[in-house]
Amino acid sequence: MKKKIFFILIVLMAALAACSNNEADTAEEDDTDSMELPVLEVDFDVPGHVEVGETIDLTAHVTFDDEPVEDAREVLFEVWTQGHADDSVEIEGVHQEDGTYTASFTFEEEAVYEMYAHTTARELHVMPLKTVIAGDAEPSEEEAHDEMDHEHHEHGHDADEHNQEEE
Repeated sequence: MKKKIFFILIVLMAALAACSNNEADTAEEDDTDSMELPVLEVDFDVPGHVEVGETIDLTAHVTFDDEPVEDAREVLFEVWTQGHADDSVEIEGVHQEDGTYTASFTFEEEAVYEMYAHTTARELHVMPLKTVIAGDAEPSEEEAHDEMDHEHHEHGHDADEHNQEEE
Protein backbone atom coordinates (compact mmCIF):
# COMPACT_ATOMS: atom_id res chain seq x y z
CA MET A 1 0.00 0.00 0.00
CA LYS A 2 2.83 2.41 0.85
CA LYS A 3 4.38 1.69 -2.54
CA LYS A 4 1.14 2.63 -4.32
CA ILE A 5 0.84 5.90 -2.38
CA PHE A 6 4.50 6.68 -3.02
CA PHE A 7 4.05 5.95 -6.76
CA ILE A 8 0.89 8.14 -6.95
CA LEU A 9 2.74 11.00 -5.20
CA ILE A 10 5.63 10.75 -7.67
CA VAL A 11 3.21 10.83 -10.64
CA LEU A 12 1.33 13.84 -9.18
CA MET A 13 4.58 15.74 -8.52
CA ALA A 14 5.75 15.06 -12.09
CA ALA A 15 2.42 16.26 -13.48
CA LEU A 16 2.52 19.41 -11.35
CA ALA A 17 6.10 20.13 -12.42
CA ALA A 18 5.13 19.75 -16.09
CA CYS A 19 2.18 22.12 -15.66
CA SER A 20 4.29 24.78 -13.98
CA ASN A 21 6.90 24.58 -16.77
CA ASN A 22 4.18 25.07 -19.40
CA GLU A 23 2.88 28.14 -17.56
CA ALA A 24 6.40 29.60 -17.43
CA ASP A 25 6.88 28.93 -21.16
CA THR A 26 3.55 30.56 -21.92
CA ALA A 27 4.45 33.61 -19.82
CA GLU A 28 7.75 33.96 -21.71
CA GLU A 29 5.95 33.66 -25.06
CA ASP A 30 3.44 36.33 -24.00
CA ASP A 31 6.31 38.69 -23.07
CA THR A 32 7.98 38.03 -26.44
CA ASP A 33 4.73 38.55 -28.37
CA SER A 34 4.05 41.88 -26.68
CA MET A 35 7.50 43.27 -27.59
CA GLU A 36 7.30 45.42 -30.71
CA LEU A 37 10.13 45.38 -33.19
CA PRO A 38 11.58 48.74 -34.22
CA VAL A 39 10.23 49.98 -37.55
CA LEU A 40 11.91 51.89 -40.37
CA GLU A 41 9.51 54.70 -41.27
CA VAL A 42 9.69 57.11 -44.18
CA ASP A 43 7.46 60.16 -44.28
CA PHE A 44 7.62 61.01 -47.99
CA ASP A 45 6.59 64.66 -48.23
CA VAL A 46 5.59 66.08 -51.62
CA PRO A 47 2.71 68.34 -52.69
CA GLY A 48 -0.26 66.78 -54.46
CA HIS A 49 -0.26 69.44 -57.18
CA VAL A 50 2.46 71.56 -58.83
CA GLU A 51 2.70 73.90 -61.80
CA VAL A 52 4.34 72.74 -65.04
CA GLY A 53 8.00 73.82 -64.94
CA GLU A 54 8.03 74.05 -61.14
CA THR A 55 11.02 72.65 -59.27
CA ILE A 56 10.42 71.25 -55.79
CA ASP A 57 12.38 69.35 -53.19
CA LEU A 58 11.31 65.74 -52.85
CA THR A 59 11.66 65.17 -49.11
CA ALA A 60 11.90 61.95 -47.08
CA HIS A 61 11.97 62.09 -43.29
CA VAL A 62 13.55 58.79 -42.18
CA THR A 63 13.22 57.37 -38.66
CA PHE A 64 13.99 54.05 -37.03
CA ASP A 65 12.43 53.28 -33.66
CA ASP A 66 11.21 56.92 -33.61
CA GLU A 67 14.80 58.24 -33.89
CA PRO A 68 16.08 60.16 -36.96
CA VAL A 69 18.29 58.09 -39.28
CA GLU A 70 21.39 60.11 -40.11
CA ASP A 71 23.19 57.33 -41.99
CA ALA A 72 20.74 55.67 -44.39
CA ARG A 73 22.50 53.41 -46.87
CA GLU A 74 20.23 54.69 -49.65
CA VAL A 75 17.52 57.26 -50.20
CA LEU A 76 16.74 57.16 -53.90
CA PHE A 77 13.81 59.00 -55.42
CA GLU A 78 12.43 57.24 -58.50
CA VAL A 79 10.08 59.39 -60.63
CA TRP A 80 8.08 58.63 -63.79
CA THR A 81 4.99 59.86 -65.60
CA GLN A 82 1.92 57.72 -65.06
CA GLY A 83 1.83 54.77 -67.42
CA HIS A 84 5.56 55.01 -68.19
CA ALA A 85 7.22 53.30 -65.23
CA ASP A 86 9.87 51.81 -67.52
CA ASP A 87 11.11 55.35 -68.26
CA SER A 88 11.75 56.32 -64.65
CA VAL A 89 14.42 58.76 -63.48
CA GLU A 90 16.37 58.06 -60.28
CA ILE A 91 17.70 60.89 -58.13
CA GLU A 92 19.91 60.29 -55.10
CA GLY A 93 18.64 61.94 -51.94
CA VAL A 94 21.07 64.14 -50.01
CA HIS A 95 21.07 64.07 -46.21
CA GLN A 96 20.20 67.46 -44.73
CA GLU A 97 19.72 67.04 -40.96
CA ASP A 98 17.53 65.21 -38.44
CA GLY A 99 16.98 62.24 -40.77
CA THR A 100 15.76 64.40 -43.66
CA TYR A 101 16.88 63.57 -47.21
CA THR A 102 16.04 65.72 -50.25
CA ALA A 103 16.46 65.89 -54.01
CA SER A 104 15.25 68.54 -56.45
CA PHE A 105 12.97 67.63 -59.32
CA THR A 106 11.44 69.76 -62.08
CA PHE A 107 8.01 68.81 -63.43
CA GLU A 108 8.66 69.58 -67.09
CA GLU A 109 5.39 68.47 -68.64
CA GLU A 110 1.71 68.48 -67.81
CA ALA A 111 1.29 64.95 -66.51
CA VAL A 112 0.58 62.79 -63.52
CA TYR A 113 3.88 61.83 -61.90
CA GLU A 114 4.35 58.83 -59.66
CA MET A 115 7.35 58.34 -57.44
CA TYR A 116 8.95 56.09 -54.87
CA ALA A 117 11.28 57.10 -52.08
CA HIS A 118 13.41 53.93 -52.00
CA THR A 119 14.96 53.94 -48.54
CA THR A 120 17.41 51.43 -47.12
CA ALA A 121 18.63 51.71 -43.53
CA ARG A 122 19.20 49.35 -40.62
CA GLU A 123 19.11 46.46 -43.13
CA LEU A 124 15.47 47.26 -44.00
CA HIS A 125 14.05 48.63 -47.26
CA VAL A 126 10.83 50.63 -47.59
CA MET A 127 9.48 52.42 -50.64
CA PRO A 128 6.49 54.68 -50.08
CA LEU A 129 4.65 55.70 -53.24
CA LYS A 130 3.34 59.22 -53.95
CA THR A 131 1.52 60.87 -56.85
CA VAL A 132 1.94 64.51 -57.96
CA ILE A 133 -0.20 66.19 -60.60
CA ALA A 134 1.58 68.78 -62.75
CA GLY A 135 -0.67 71.40 -64.34
CA ASP A 136 -4.17 70.33 -65.31
CA ALA A 137 -3.35 66.65 -65.95
CA GLU A 138 -6.02 64.11 -65.05
CA PRO A 139 -5.06 60.88 -63.25
CA SER A 140 -5.99 57.71 -65.11
CA GLU A 141 -7.35 54.83 -63.05
CA GLU A 142 -6.33 52.39 -65.79
CA GLU A 143 -2.72 53.56 -65.88
CA ALA A 144 -2.26 54.10 -62.15
CA HIS A 145 0.88 52.37 -60.96
CA ASP A 146 0.21 49.39 -58.73
CA GLU A 147 2.81 49.59 -55.99
CA MET A 148 2.84 45.79 -55.72
CA ASP A 149 3.82 45.59 -59.43
CA HIS A 150 7.24 47.10 -59.26
CA GLU A 151 9.23 44.66 -61.37
CA HIS A 152 10.99 47.21 -63.58
CA HIS A 153 13.38 48.17 -60.78
CA GLU A 154 15.95 45.70 -59.50
CA HIS A 155 17.18 46.06 -55.95
CA GLY A 156 20.89 45.57 -55.44
CA HIS A 157 20.70 44.19 -51.91
CA ASP A 158 21.25 40.68 -50.60
CA ALA A 159 18.09 38.82 -49.67
CA ASP A 160 19.06 38.61 -45.99
CA GLU A 161 19.45 42.38 -45.90
CA HIS A 162 16.26 43.08 -47.82
CA ASN A 163 13.06 43.36 -45.83
CA GLN A 164 10.52 45.19 -47.89
CA GLU A 165 7.69 47.13 -46.28
CA GLU A 166 5.42 48.90 -48.65
CA GLU A 167 3.16 51.74 -47.68
